[in-house]
Amino acid sequence: MSGDRTDHNTQTEAGNYDLAIICGYGQMPIEIAQGASKAGRKPYLVGIEGEAEPNIADYPHEIMAWGQIGKLFKLLKQYGINEVVFAGGVRKRPDLLKLKLDLVAIMSLPQVLTFMLGGDNTVLSGTIKLFEKRGIEIVGPHQIAPQLLAQKGPIAGRKPGSAGLRTIRLGFSACKALGAFDIGQASVAEAGRVVALEGVEGTDAMLERIVSMRQIGKMPMEGQHGVLVKTMKPGQDIRVDLPAIGPNTIEGVIRAGLKGIALEADRSIILEREATIEAARKAGIFIYGLASDEGLIDG
Repeated sequence: MSGDRTDHNTQTEAGNYDLAIICGYGQMPIEIAQGASKAGRKPYLVGIEGEAEPNIADYPHEIMAWGQIGKLFKLLKQYGINEVVFAGGVRKRPDLLKLKLDLVAIMSLPQVLTFMLGGDNTVLSGTIKLFEKRGIEIVGPHQIAPQLLAQKGPIAGRKPGSAGLRTIRLGFSACKALGAFDIGQASVAEAGRVVALEGVEGTDAMLERIVSMRQIGKMPMEGQHGVLVKTMKPGQDIRVDLPAIGPNTIEGVIRAGLKGIALEADRSIILEREATIEAARKAGIFIYGLASDEGLIDG
C-alpha cells in the first residue's frame, strides 16, 4: 500500500466512522461518500483491489483484495461500523481457484461457492446474507444519497410524445422479461421493436452493438426515435445494483444514434447528475423517468 493509504489508516480510531462504502469502479462510491458527508455521516471507503478508482484516496480508506473477508469484518468491528453500502461496478468476477483466502473466507467458502455460481442477483443476495449474519446492515445508495435517484417525468428535454412513450413501454417490458432471468437491466427499442438486450457485457457494450448494426445495415443509419431503457430486475433487492447512467452513457447513446433514455423512476440512479443532464441537453437527447406501474404493456 502507498504511504498515503497508511497515513489514513494509522490516524483512524474506533468509533470515528458510521458507514463503510465498499467501492467498485466508477464515480458512484465518491458521490455516495459526498452525500453521506453532507448529511453528517462519517464514511470509510473500502476499495476492491483492481476495481476502485484512485480518487477514493480523498477519503479515509483501505484497499482490500478479493478473499480478504476476515480482514474486512475485523476493520468494521474495529471502527464500530454497523452499516455498509455497496457502490460501483465490478469489471470481472474473481477466479475463486486463484484467490488467496483468509481464514474467515475459507470458513465461509461453502456459502460463497453456492452464490458465486449464480447470476448477479444471486451473488448480491448471498453477499448481503453473509454480512447480515455478522450483524451488519446493508443499506442502499439511495438511502445515503437520495439525490442520485431518477425522478418521475422529464429529467432532460421534453416529455416524449405518444409514439415515444409506446417505444419506452416496449423497452420497459423487454427489460423486465430479461431481468426475470437475472441477465441484464437494459434494452434498446426503436421503430416499434426491441433491437438489443443487455447481457453480462453491460450497457456500454450493448450500445456499441447498435453502432455495429447500423454500420452493417441491420438498422438504418438515421435512428427512428430509438430509446435506451433501464429498469430494475424483478425481485431485485433495491439496496444493491440499481441501474445507473452517467456522462459515458450519454456518449454511448449519441454514438448509437438514439434519441433518448428512459429510466425506472425511483429505482434508477443518475451519476454526475449535472454533467449528465447538460450533456443530454446539448445533444438533444431526452431523459425520462417512468413509474414502475406505467411501464408494462397491457396484455
